[in-house]
Amino acid sequence: MPLRMAEQTAVRAVLHRAEARARAAQISAVSYRIDLDLEAGAKTYRGVTTVRFASAHEADTFVEFSGGTLERAELNGADVADLWDGARLALPGSLLAATNELLVSYEKAYDHTGEGFHQFVDPEDGAEYLYTQFEPYAAQRVFPCFDQPDLKATYEMSVTAPAGWEVVSNGRAESAEDDGAGRLRTRFERTEPFSTYLVAVVAGPFHHVREERAGVPLGLYCRASLADHLDPADLFEVTEQGLEFFTEAFGMPYPFSKYDQIFVPEFNWGGMENVGAVTMTDMMVYRDPPTRLQLVRRAEVVLHELAHMWFGDLVTMRWWDDLWLNESFASIAAYLAIESATDLPPPWQYFNTRDKAPAYRADQLPTTHPIADEVETTDEVFLNFDAITYGKGASALRQLVASIGDGAFRKGLQTYFQRHAFGNAELVDFLAALQEGSGRDLAGWAARWLRTTGVNTLDVEWSAVDDRVTHMQLEQGAHPDHPTLRPHTVAVGLVYDDHPTPRVESVQADIDGAAARVAGVVGRPAPDLVYPNHGDLTYAKVALDPASVEFVRASLLRLDDGLLRQLIWTSLWDMVRDRDRVTSVSFLEVVARHLPAEESLPILQSTLRRAQGAVARYVPAEIAAAQRRRLVEVARAALDTAPAGDARRYWAGFLVAVAEHPDDLALAGRVVDGEEASDGLTIDQDTRWSLAVRWSAHGVPGAAERVVAELARDPSDRGRRAALRAEVSRPDPVIKEEAWRRINGREYGSLYEREAAMAGFGWAAQTDLLQPYTEEFFTQVPGVFATWQFEEARAYFLGLYPYFRVDPEVRALTATALAASEDVRLTRLLTEALDDLDRALAVREFAGLDVPPERDEGVGGE
Repeated sequence: MPLRMAEQTAVRAVLHRAEARARAAQISAVSYRIDLDLEAGAKTYRGVTTVRFASAHEADTFVEFSGGTLERAELNGADVADLWDGARLALPGSLLAATNELLVSYEKAYDHTGEGFHQFVDPEDGAEYLYTQFEPYAAQRVFPCFDQPDLKATYEMSVTAPAGWEVVSNGRAESAEDDGAGRLRTRFERTEPFSTYLVAVVAGPFHHVREERAGVPLGLYCRASLADHLDPADLFEVTEQGLEFFTEAFGMPYPFSKYDQIFVPEFNWGGMENVGAVTMTDMMVYRDPPTRLQLVRRAEVVLHELAHMWFGDLVTMRWWDDLWLNESFASIAAYLAIESATDLPPPWQYFNTRDKAPAYRADQLPTTHPIADEVETTDEVFLNFDAITYGKGASALRQLVASIGDGAFRKGLQTYFQRHAFGNAELVDFLAALQEGSGRDLAGWAARWLRTTGVNTLDVEWSAVDDRVTHMQLEQGAHPDHPTLRPHTVAVGLVYDDHPTPRVESVQADIDGAAARVAGVVGRPAPDLVYPNHGDLTYAKVALDPASVEFVRASLLRLDDGLLRQLIWTSLWDMVRDRDRVTSVSFLEVVARHLPAEESLPILQSTLRRAQGAVARYVPAEIAAAQRRRLVEVARAALDTAPAGDARRYWAGFLVAVAEHPDDLALAGRVVDGEEASDGLTIDQDTRWSLAVRWSAHGVPGAAERVVAELARDPSDRGRRAALRAEVSRPDPVIKEEAWRRINGREYGSLYEREAAMAGFGWAAQTDLLQPYTEEFFTQVPGVFATWQFEEARAYFLGLYPYFRVDPEVRALTATALAASEDVRLTRLLTEALDDLDRALAVREFAGLDVPPERDEGVGGE
């Protein structure tokens, strides 16, 4: 029989929307029988796939199948192996009938990029683990298929694997037969229909725990070396709470036969909603006692993926235009479940920092796009897994709930699920169901919120006579490049500093244009601070007026409303980035004044991250070293004065992250080693590795010994990658050259290892040493995007672009590369890097000595 070999990079798989529409009009009634043969320790696996489908007419079509060795391909008994080009297997119309059968047998190499069929060997015990990851367009890397979301199919999976392995797929295992050679062939039940990107196969000697909760069989899996760190009680409880909440809210019970959650290594995402077999990063199997925020983060991922079982898996988008709706809905549903169904703290501060803040940044880049974007090819899908799709989309849905009410929103959802179960739907179908539930026409809302770009700015203009409000109106603005004004339902917060703790009154207001009167406030006492998005109900920036800035400077920490404090910190940071009265240096002064006593962990974590970014990119170079030393001093004091526990742990990590002066690096070492003990402080392993890496990068005596000691303490794959990062971080030209060669030659064992090496490569303190590689990066990157898988190419860009430099030379190199780029994906990343660099240069200039004093109101200092 004919054999065809395909180079993995010879033909890049890409699907156009027009092709998908044409194929969906022709093909239907699809089913797959997939038999996989897995050998322990092998570099390849074998597969036999049978595809049965109906064809409405006899036009030519195709299935996708990427790379490997094609051993046999028969369509209705006719040999079609020669019609495979390495990415597509052509199905001639002359061979098609009303009903068809395609049989393909093949052998393929495992992947090591976190996509396709990923193979991982645990360095702690040598155990081998395999898992699939297909979203958005990688199912064809494991089995031949019609790889588009609206050609749903049923699946009959069988997997032959070593007898000691656990094998998990989308359905329940029905039987396991011994093949007489120490392996078992496990057959799984025929599934309900769902899209190809949701198929899952996971195999290896996994530790597992099983229970039944809320009437659903549940399973938890992790690799054996993490078994002692798995927390089944918490995970089962959150899952049960989510099942009960979603069943009631969606008006439909869990729609599949079982629900497994598998924590897998070297995973590129937080989680993936494979039907009944969710994969999640095993970074969430915490080796150190988790912080409260880590538990919220894990609960959000668990509930996000669980919500997808209804929204995304039961009812699936027709094409990738509606990726945003899939992800945004799961995100907002997860936060609503945390708020209503768990014992965790209200999640909206976390939502503001993790989802909305990145969206605000992305929405102000030249590459911003509508929430509901037009996606022409699967290449473009990869670019839309971004903060607009997740954060802005979820924020728009939260605003929609605020506008139409929770009851109407739930009623519409229940209609949507009942109407489209096990099928595909589009945005228009979703809105139609919500219109029925709310009785409101949502077409105009969708046009302005979902089909436009940019972020609005909300402000309040008001006046008072004799300390009584005489006038107050809500005002809305927009950037000239993105002029859309949107409807907003908000709460206007009025803060009065007339008690030991300032009190906050909230007044509802609606705006649908440039201005709207705030009703019910005339005659009230004049407030000390007005915040027009109290409760964070809408997606909009808020610029503080001068009086509010003065109040914040003196009294921010006295506000007992944690979410309001969070929003104010976000506004201050926006003002720094926008060069609006607040400089990077004055922002750091507010950090020094108010943050050490802050008890809110979301505020602490996000503000420390912003302070770290400010000193790295936004503070003028000539004063950056002094600002770093000041921040180290603040952090060291906070280790003794901040609330004990998680807060001090964050401060310790921050101290390590900003230390660069030799004395400060030595101080960081003493803190980590417990020589400067602080009650209520526990140093976690990540902070220990962070210090080892920084010592290596700055050539601190004893750095090599510290790396050896940490690797002995942490011999896991995480520890080995951290040690690799530390090694590449050393300011040694021989080490840099070897790392550069291995990165560009793709010689590291996996993408995760390559990313660790790249994370250690670039340091501002090594700018002169790295000059040749900075220039070489721009020479190499076009070829990388032309020949590497996108996950690899994006990692290359993010890992090696010289973000550590903020100077005109890098700007010129970036602009030249952008002008020459012919790849839409590379063009987008270069555009964003250039915009970030221009903003950093402008913010540094604004904070410089040439800034007129009257332009900087300041928010800190005496």
